[in-house]
Amino acid sequence: MNSEPSVFTGGGRLIVGGAIAFAVGAIALLVGGAAHGRDAFYAYLSAYAWLVSLVIGALIFLMIVHAMDAKWPVALRRVIEGITGVLPLAVIGFIPIAVGVGAIYPWTSPDTLAEHEAQRLVQHKLPYLNTPSFFVRAFVYFGIWLGVSYFLRRWSLRGDVAPAATDKTRFRALSALGLPPVALAFTFASFDWLMSLTPTWYSTMFGVYWFAGGFVGAISLVVLLTYGLQRSGMLTRIGSSHYYALGRLMLAFTIFWAYIAFFQFFLIWITDKPHEASFYAPRMAGEFAPMSIFLAAGRFVIPFFALLPYRLKQQPSTLAPIAAWILITHWVDMEWLVMPSVRAEGPVVHWLDVAALVCVGGAALAFGTFRLRGRSIVPKNDPSLDAAFRYGSI
Repeated sequence: MNSEPSVFTGGGRLIVGGAIAFAVGAIALLVGGAAHGRDAFYAYLSAYAWLVSLVIGALIFLMIVHAMDAKWPVALRRVIEGITGVLPLAVIGFIPIAVGVGAIYPWTSPDTLAEHEAQRLVQHKLPYLNTPSFFVRAFVYFGIWLGVSYFLRRWSLRGDVAPAATDKTRFRALSALGLPPVALAFTFASFDWLMSLTPTWYSTMFGVYWFAGGFVGAISLVVLLTYGLQRSGMLTRIGSSHYYALGRLMLAFTIFWAYIAFFQFFLIWITDKPHEASFYAPRMAGEFAPMSIFLAAGRFVIPFFALLPYRLKQQPSTLAPIAAWILITHWVDMEWLVMPSVRAEGPVVHWLDVAALVCVGGAALAFGTFRLRGRSIVPKNDPSLDAAFRYGSI
């Protein structure tokens, strides 16, 4: 049906390199945690939120593709499934957060809050913000994500050996029915894991903000992985039209992220309520003020203008650096969400933050590559595969 290499057998260096990065980062976190205590937990939470947003962003992208029965992403489906395949590792990666929940989240000890009004507000939220329900909800979130991703991946891989298993009806049904619970789980996870770091603050747009950043980050990761596979001699039939389609999505969701970020800030600024403004106050002053300016420029202005040219989005050699930049600034965004809660006076980026990113990123790289090895690099029996490769030339 096609001339693609049938099985992905490479990645040995990526597995070894990722494992070494994980070990180095984990040791640095343990050593730093002994000296800096809570900072290590917050650094890990920032990197973990970065990883989870990318993985669930990829899962939502995969589900949208199935629900729409879109043709061109079929050529890239195994790459997307490779990202969602990191989900079991994300479940294990939640253990440090579970261990450090008392050190991370101020709602676990509301009496320690400085202001009496803040204590009263947090006490009012305790029926929701309490440790047992926090763990129960996390179990539900992971159950939903793992269940959907497991069946989508299992059916896809089964189709490589049993053509009859490529019937797309069940893919579409599971994706269409699963999108609402997956999205709701993602939204409530953002409330629990990130928004509750400032327990007196709330925003109904916060889950969408985290999703927007994670989704454009996931598309950027697909670009980088596809480009890397092509440079190693695989996915050679992926053409400029595929990269252009991915580039358009990167541009669209860069704009969407900026839209959500601006209107969340604008609505809170215009109402000027003290407990709503408590989230932005430490981020608009001191050492974090330049970081906020950097995010506005680096997360929106730079990629927006870089992704406007038609030709640039067609060339993987120019699109890949933009994708890498988006992934880096998305991590900075997670730092911006987390770190003012623990060190409002700075530093903006601690060496523990970099160690946590190396630890989490290395583990994900090694685990994801390992799960992809021995599998077909494309869903070879999918009836839409040839049309997917011919995308843009039909």
